[in-house]
Amino acid sequence: MSAAGGGIGVPAGRLPGLVSGLSRQNSMYRRMMAACDKLAGAAVQGADVAELAMIFAEAAGKTVVLLDPDLRLRAQASGTGSREKIPQWDSGDPSIGKLLRMLAAERRPLRVPPVPRSALACGCLATPVIAGEAVLGYLLVLDETPADADDADLIVTSYAAIVFALALARTRTSLELGLRYRGAIVDSLVSGHFLDSQDARRKARILGVTDAQRFRVAVARVSGTAATGRGRLEDEELAEELLTRLAGSLPYATAIRGPDLVMLLPEQVPQDTPARDVGDNAHSPMAPTQLLVRHQADATELTCGLSELTPWPELAPRALLQAQHAIDLGIRLGRAGQTTSYEELGIYRLLLQIGDMQQLWQFAKDILGSLIDYDTRHKADLVGTLSAYLNQRESLKQTARVLHVHVNTVTYRIQRIEQLTSLDLTNPDHRLSAHVAAKIIESQRPCER
Repeated sequence: MSAAGGGIGVPAGRLPGLVSGLSRQNSMYRRMMAACDKLAGAAVQGADVAELAMIFAEAAGKTVVLLDPDLRLRAQASGTGSREKIPQWDSGDPSIGKLLRMLAAERRPLRVPPVPRSALACGCLATPVIAGEAVLGYLLVLDETPADADDADLIVTSYAAIVFALALARTRTSLELGLRYRGAIVDSLVSGHFLDSQDARRKARILGVTDAQRFRVAVARVSGTAATGRGRLEDEELAEELLTRLAGSLPYATAIRGPDLVMLLPEQVPQDTPARDVGDNAHSPMAPTQLLVRHQADATELTCGLSELTPWPELAPRALLQAQHAIDLGIRLGRAGQTTSYEELGIYRLLLQIGDMQQLWQFAKDILGSLIDYDTRHKADLVGTLSAYLNQRESLKQTARVLHVHVNTVTYRIQRIEQLTSLDLTNPDHRLSAHVAAKIIESQRPCER
């Protein structure tokens, strides 16, 4: 029995400290429950992650930062209401990246020490935002006084991470459903699965293309994976994974069709361009490869084909065919990893209008058959020399520069070509026939991987 007034089993001298400790603990739990209740209530009402960050920051009285899985800033808010106290986030900071990768491996809340001269100069409480096995992001609570942090802060941060995970999962599910819906519309439009022109235009409006707006169809295809040492099945799986990720990250309506990602690119006209100046020279969208280059992984590369500007949605199937022709010929002509526009194809556009490729090949053999045979027997490339010579406007010096050979070598080859084919390359008709035949041969060469 302790001294009078001290309570059972509690020395009189320790009672004030015990009461003070219980008071602090009750205050801590009240603060924790209040923060959790506010977050839960906002989440139930459909708040997005930006709103949740503001609510959490206000309840915690600290700066809250939400990052995506690639460490890019997704949302942030200051508990003091002062934007000046929110740090400038640098996702490329190697020290921060190292800490957050460790956080992902631990898969639990951590107290991160201060990282001088970085966004985490004051340290933080950090936890991965997880749904199932997937890490959806990272939640950081910046703390200028980490020594005062207690277990309640960890509990509240962990609970907040669950709420953020629910919000992110809900957003991702909505985005996936939206992408599937838009993808189905893109697929039906470029496949010609619409009732009439009005139905096609209705579908285009859903995709953000107005009745007065022209558009292009682009096709992106993964290529260049053969050098990685993987099998064909692994290459196909990698390509599918990359295209799926691209479909969810691009600001365009997209659909995956077999090995291709099909995009609908509305024409973008600068707002300060007078109406009279808007025509065939109107500003075109950013080249798809410029936009997609950051998504390339391992040894893969993305090759794109771009259609002409198309005035009406009912012509989308034709635009798809143009983009496919552009990408196929681009790869055959050694432009893998680049964007080839249908408008750049020149005479190939005319050749593509002839559906019977056997007729085209027969024409090429009639004109340059002897060169084809000679190149095959001697492992030479007189057809390539002829094509370069005609492309360089019959300039021996320019042809030599392009082929990296001496001018005398080009002179000899041109003489040999005229001997083998009976062509007179000073004759405009002969030059035209030879040029067309060379283009046909180039277009039918196998794709080089």
